Amino acid sequence: MNIHFERPSPKEYIELRQAAGHDSKDEARAERALGRSIASLTVRDDGSKLIGMARVIGDGAYYFQIVDLTVAPEYRDTGLERKMMAELADYLTGSAPKGSEAILMADVPSIEMYKTYGFEFTYPNSISLRKML
Repeated sequence: MNIHFERPSPKEYIELRQAAGHDSKDEARAERALGRSIASLTVRDDGSKLIGMARVIGDGAYYFQIVDLTVAPEYRDTGLERKMMAELADYLTGSAPKGSEAILMADVPSIEMYKTYGFEFTYPNSISLRKML
């Protein structure tokens, strides 16, 4: 297993998302999104197949958001998600300016994992809202 900060291809990105049960993306939009990422983390098996990925997006100064933390179904619950978060946490600690904010949206089962990396609820001071376009 190889973990690197590198950008996956749009095709790999789409295939991993679909395998993990996430919504589908089209290749042109995936290319645009991947190209605008601050950082992309990939995990490949020994045959170079993409089995995990995550991205950091944001303004690069004040706000950094972890998105697309995705692992292939056959690698779930193997500790891979934690290894990826450790790499992302180290990256942000070493790269983001002091006083900037790292944020993420978590599914309920992952909350405890994110807390071990220093993430905390923003509620009651704030709450996340979204609008699907």
